[in-house]
Amino acid sequence: MWVKLTLIWLVAMAPLALAQHPTGCDVKREAPVAFVSQEVQDKLTVSVVGNPCSEATVTLRIKDKHDREVYLYEGILIDHLPFIIYEPDLQPLVTFFVEKVIRDGFIRTTADLPAWEPVEDYYDATNDIIIVPEAEYAALIRAKKPIFWHAAGDATWAHVVYDSATGYGRIIMRGGVFRPGAK
Repeated sequence: MWVKLTLIWLVAMAPLALAQHPTGCDVKREAPVAFVSQEVQDKLTVSVVGNPCSEATVTLRIKDKHDREVYLYEGILIDHLPFIIYEPDLQPLVTFFVEKVIRDGFIRTTADLPAWEPVEDYYDATNDIIIVPEAEYAALIRAKKPIFWHAAGDATWAHVVYDSATGYGRIIMRGGVFRPGAK
């Protein structure tokens, strides 16, 4: 009888023993960047930390050459992925995500921005919405400031520049796929 009960228990518990339990994420990368000025003297830190990984927090932090935080963004990892991935398949994507932010976050300056257009026209051409006044936008283009671009959640992103008046990063545009049929 004891052997029979043990065998029944082992058969009943086998799926639980074989199931993969969620694992945590703890990925952090740093890179020198040009944010406060066009000279590379700042530091971008990208981290994804949490347990389980599907509930991890994305943190994007930029510190200037004096180690003062000039930009901080935090969000939930799962909101930054184009589709939902579950444990354990999520873990390999975390390193890819972190390295992509490091590699592609600073690929242009405000000099690369297209000319000002009315909101709907600009959005139709770029999937971005300018959130600063037209005169300020024109001044940014002339200033040739580094832009930090990053995902900001569910199919959205932000364009950030350093604002010397406040001493912090400022979002100048937001983008995303806000309506069906958008480019």
